[in-house]
Amino acid sequence: MTMIRFLPIALALTLLAALPATAAAPLLRPAVEVDNAHVTLGDLFENPGGVGDQVVFPAPAPGESIRLTIADAFDLAASHGLGWQPLAPFEYVVITRAWRLLERDEVMQPLQAALTRAGAGREPGERVSVDIPARAVQVKVARGALADISIEDMAYDERNGRFQATVVIRDSFREPRRQTVTGRALIVVDLPVLRSRLRPDQVVRADDVEFRSFRTERVPAGALADPADFVGLSPKRSLTPGRPVLADDLGPPTIVKRGALVTMQVINPKMRLIATGRAQDPGALGDVIRVQNVQSRLVVEAVVIGPGQVAAQLMAYDIVGR
Repeated sequence: MTMIRFLPIALALTLLAALPATAAAPLLRPAVEVDNAHVTLGDLFENPGGVGDQVVFPAPAPGESIRLTIADAFDLAASHGLGWQPLAPFEYVVITRAWRLLERDEVMQPLQAALTRAGAGREPGERVSVDIPARAVQVKVARGALADISIEDMAYDERNGRFQATVVIRDSFREPRRQTVTGRALIVVDLPVLRSRLRPDQVVRADDVEFRSFRTERVPAGALADPADFVGLSPKRSLTPGRPVLADDLGPPTIVKRGALVTMQVINPKMRLIATGRAQDPGALGDVIRVQNVQSRLVVEAVVIGPGQVAAQLMAYDIVGR
C-alpha cells in the first residue's frame, strides 16, 4: 500500500525533470557603460537570448551619456524579436560611453614632427622638445581604443620658439575632434657628460661618460660633442658631473704625480747626466714642473718626457749638485 500511494508523486517528479528548463526572462539594465561605437541588445538587457549581438543604435561620444525611455526600450526589444515586458521599476536607462583622457605624451611625437617640418631643429644633432601646459589637451577619447593624432595649421615663430597648432583626434567615434594647442619648441642636443666627479690625477674612461639633453641656448662655447674627444684624457681641475665637458677642461693624463721620485737627466752633445729628484708638481707629458734634487735639495724646472722621467733645463753641475 505504501509503494502504491507514493508512485504517482514519483512519476510526477520524473515527468517534471524531463521537461525543458524555462529560459531566464530578459531584464532591462538601469545603467549601461559601453566600450564600443554601437549599443547592442546585450548591452541593454540581461538574458537577451540569441539576439544579444544585434546593434540597436550608435553609442554616444566618449564620456557622454544618453537616456533611453522604457517605451523606446520596449519598441527596440519588440522590433528585434526579444520578448520583454516593460515592468522595470525605473523610467529610463542611462547609457554612457566609456572614456579616458588623451594622454599628454600622445600628442608630443606628432607635434615634434610637425615642428621639425616647420623648420625647428634644423642643425645636425638638434632635435625638438615640446613644452606645452600639463592640461593643454583635455580631450575624452574612447577607452581601450587607439587614438590617431595628427597636426594641422602649424604656426611656428623661429625667433622665440612659440607655436600654435590644431590637434586632430580620430578614434572610434564618428567624427574627429579638434583642439587648438599653444606652446614652445625647445631645441635640444645630446652631449656627453661625466657620470661622477673626477680628480686631475684620474683618466676619463668610456664608462665614466653618459649623454644628457641640453637646450641649445644653454650649451657653453667649446662644449665637446663626441666622447672620443676626451676619453683617455685627465681633468685639469675637478669637474662637476652632469655638465657639458669643455675642450679646455681636459688635457693629457698625469704621468708624474706630486711627491713621486723621478729620474732627472740632461743630455747634450758632450755628456749625459742623470740624478734622482722628487716632483713638486704633478705633470703630464710635455708639462714643465718643479723637481727637487734629492742630494743637493736644489729645485729646478724640468720637462716631463715620460712616466717618472724629466729633462732638466739647467747646467750639468746644477743637476748633480756640484
